[in-house]
Amino acid sequence: MNIYSIAETEYSTFIGMNGGMIESPDMKHIIYGRKKDLPGKADMEIWVCDRDLKNHRHIYTGDCGNHNGPSVSFIDNDTVVFRDMSAVHSAIIIMDINTMNIKYKLYAKEGHRAEQGIYPFSISNEDPSLNEAYPTISKPGIYTLDVNSGNIHMIVPAENILDMVREHGLTPNQSTTSVSHVQLNPSATSVMMRLGVTDCPVFGALGCLDIATGKTYMIPDKPVHQLWYDDDTYMATRQFANSKEIEMNTSYIARFTKSGEEVEVLGGICNHIDGNRDRTLFAGDRCYPGYSPDIYVYEKGIKKPVIKIPMNDLQKVIWEYKVHPNPSFSLDGSRLYFNRPISETKTVASYIEI
Repeated sequence: MNIYSIAETEYSTFIGMNGGMIESPDMKHIIYGRKKDLPGKADMEIWVCDRDLKNHRHIYTGDCGNHNGPSVSFIDNDTVVFRDMSAVHSAIIIMDINTMNIKYKLYAKEGHRAEQGIYPFSISNEDPSLNEAYPTISKPGIYTLDVNSGNIHMIVPAENILDMVREHGLTPNQSTTSVSHVQLNPSATSVMMRLGVTDCPVFGALGCLDIATGKTYMIPDKPVHQLWYDDDTYMATRQFANSKEIEMNTSYIARFTKSGEEVEVLGGICNHIDGNRDRTLFAGDRCYPGYSPDIYVYEKGIKKPVIKIPMNDLQKVIWEYKVHPNPSFSLDGSRLYFNRPISETKTVASYIEI
């Protein structure tokens, strides 16, 4: 099996979150992060190159940690989004890769990726006062940005998130409204988010809102690293905890309804996951303490992998430096991108041909 590096450089390189848009929709460009010093604090550079790995271009320098890199993702063929933590408060940068002009800078928590040109994000208690350029951002909650028109719309105020948790019989805590992994479904008609609640200290809860109707759903002790499978169901890793230690051998990829019913098994052992666009292949990493984070590719419904990508057993890089493989398929399913630590001081954004 050939493993290809996106960039040949002495720097560490990163892709974003699992299931992100590493390639532009027209499959002409790749976006990645680059950092000189993996263990320490160092600038995180944003780079773009052609899909054939030519014409590498540096478009921005910011700062962020290693976990999910700078959360780089394409929105459309010309527009990318990434995270910058160089200021006191974390910002979302949305940029045109051709002109290198910043189209939007929002002090907010990034969402997973855009759908239909609409990008979701969340605002915490201190963020509204930082976004004076965007008067629509008036209070904490979940918002969407229409990247083409510039319209920003609040879809879930923070108080509604608390109400949703209580309505489903769970208990909010101080972090409940600081939501993460905000994701729109493919048609941008529903939004899901990870919620911290008192009742689910290990896995948390997964909330969902149908935007037009306001109908809500909740999965306590949720499956992890969830992504939308289609407009109405999720794909995620089913994990089990034994005395708060998460088991590896019993984990598997499955499909779930918005309320948490398991629809079908999709694959075997995994943690961070993705599925190809046709939902015929699924990838997951064995990212568990004490194991090399090998990546497995599964045919739908079969727990035995058809491809195994061996990874180096670098526990310090994986857990202290928080470099997780985060497998992500290209739109056409012909590539699987991932982070590949190769030493205690370097990780390489890589891919295989499927």
